[in-house]
Amino acid sequence: MFTGEARPSRGFTLLELGIVIAIIAIFSVLVLGGWGTMQSRARRAGCMQNLKTLYIGTDLYLQQNNEWPQISVDPSSEGGTEQFALAWISALQPFGVTAKEWICPEIQQLIGNPDYSQPDNARLDYIPMPFDNKPTTPHEWSSQPWFIERGNAHGKGNLIIFTDGHIVAADELNNP
Repeated sequence: MFTGEARPSRGFTLLELGIVIAIIAIFSVLVLGGWGTMQSRARRAGCMQNLKTLYIGTDLYLQQNNEWPQISVDPSSEGGTEQFALAWISALQPFGVTAKEWICPEIQQLIGNPDYSQPDNARLDYIPMPFDNKPTTPHEWSSQPWFIERGNAHGKGNLIIFTDGHIVAADELNNP
């Protein structure tokens, strides 16, 4: 029998459903907008970790050989870039530095992720500084870089690792 009272609705109204969908859409935009930034920061951290690995491997090389690696390949000669890269990779490989540590994840992403493990694709995304064969030279000046990242892939200048192992972006050197 009908008493004239309306039964309470058990479902959502269109307005409530619309509000929930709008809130989810706003959160999605916020999360996805920050996703690219988070990925870029992770790749930058990977580049910094690679520089630390290069630093440690080179320091171990210095301790064992009492000199900076003397690579005699001219990178400006025909095929010299790959040969130069392979010479550095093989010089530091016994000290735990693989070919992968020579590759900056951000640069790798920007150039389309080529297969760096092939000898004809060998490359160095971190430029080693040339030092003489005196054992103290690489540690002589605190402002002397050991490796400089190739290109400004992170938008804050090339990453540089110094004699004491600290890493700075080139733009931060000019604007402390």
